[in-house]
Amino acid sequence: MCVVSSEDQVQRRRVSLKRVSSSTFRPTCAILKMTLRDSKPVVLINSNCSCVAGCGICNHLVALLFQTAHYSECGMTVVPPVLSCTQTEQKWHKPRTMGVKPGPVDAMVVLKPKPGATTASGVRSTLYKGYSGELPHPATLNPRPAYAGMKAESLPLICTMNISADKPLVDSVFGKVQAGSVLSYQQTLPPPDSVVLHEDAPPFPSVPLDGYHLNQSEYSFVPTHQEQLHLSSLSVTLSQSHLIEEATRCQSATPEWHSLRRERVTASHFREVSHVRGPRTAEGLAERMIRGTRQTANMKRGLEMETGALKDYAVLKNLNLTKCGLVIHPDAPWLGASPDGLVYDPLERPSFGLVEIKCPNAQSYVDCNVLKMAQGKYKLKESHCYYWQVQGQLLITGMQWCDFVICAHDDIFVQRIYRDGTVLEEAKKRCDMFFFNIYLPKYLSMSK
Repeated sequence: MCVVSSEDQVQRRRVSLKRVSSSTFRPTCAILKMTLRDSKPVVLINSNCSCVAGCGICNHLVALLFQTAHYSECGMTVVPPVLSCTQTEQKWHKPRTMGVKPGPVDAMVVLKPKPGATTASGVRSTLYKGYSGELPHPATLNPRPAYAGMKAESLPLICTMNISADKPLVDSVFGKVQAGSVLSYQQTLPPPDSVVLHEDAPPFPSVPLDGYHLNQSEYSFVPTHQEQLHLSSLSVTLSQSHLIEEATRCQSATPEWHSLRRERVTASHFREVSHVRGPRTAEGLAERMIRGTRQTANMKRGLEMETGALKDYAVLKNLNLTKCGLVIHPDAPWLGASPDGLVYDPLERPSFGLVEIKCPNAQSYVDCNVLKMAQGKYKLKESHCYYWQVQGQLLITGMQWCDFVICAHDDIFVQRIYRDGTVLEEAKKRCDMFFFNIYLPKYLSMSK
């Protein structure tokens, strides 16, 4: 039996009252006493506090419980003394990160300090680019002839790693390199772009699917000469569309992804476009879409977590998964969609589908306002822009279903969404009207 008392430990929690105008109040003290049984698990025998709520469980008692549990996890048998700043190690040699986390050099993005600028305008490192293809003759790569005429004092930056069999090697984007070398921590092996749990699965199809066609636009439109030239530049063949999708699988990390999306109405804006009212509001929406969205801290966090969250989802649902880029359908090249990945589910018919994942800064998916309770289950609201985004992806790719995933801190939510004919028809019609009537003239005027 042990007794934990804030009075015995000389740990009186002082509760400072807020100042009211210019008057001040004397601080008051709360005296806590708690009795615990030394067993596994530890049992709380009784507790009391001198505050008004102390007869039950007050915040002071809960805080003392947490503090006691922390001491127990740290293996402390007594309360540690409170040290002054002069009794601890000096900290002025440790730089303050100001919220910036360390990372590899090639992950840095250099941006102009321009308000409202997007990450697309940033400069990314191209120093380390792994060579793909057949290597040249070894004599071409030998640096010794070039340095043969130099004096030793003229070669301060030239060195050799002297790799030998007794030095451990680690994987990198360039293959095996010496552990501890610059490449070993600056160019670590990136996570795979795909998850393969079913080795006997057929290969993923190219999107948009072969033989899948969109209904022709019902909107009558007579373009100007400049608009006709721009529409011709947007046109793609099916093979070109497949090449664009493969080249933009890194999505926001690829400059081409940003430039190709900027010319088109993409699925993430389908709901806004379909419900916009009034010409002035529509022009404001078009201008905002063209200028792009400024990356927030939550958006950056979601991008950083996306790869790991996709892998967790694939393992949880026992699926094959590969990343997906920007999809443009030849029948409507002014529209676009960027699903997070293609999925293979052997238990579903058809077996191939899409996945769209969100990583909100929430403890649980139940805290997300994008979901609603229906028949005892949580599901995505049909009126939310995420639902229209998923339907837009199904419209352009030709797939029949898409898994909508929310990856929170403590749990993960998965809902399989199928094609909604009503939403698809309305979204296609309204997005066509918006593009030809509002977006196209606005884009050309802002590009001058």
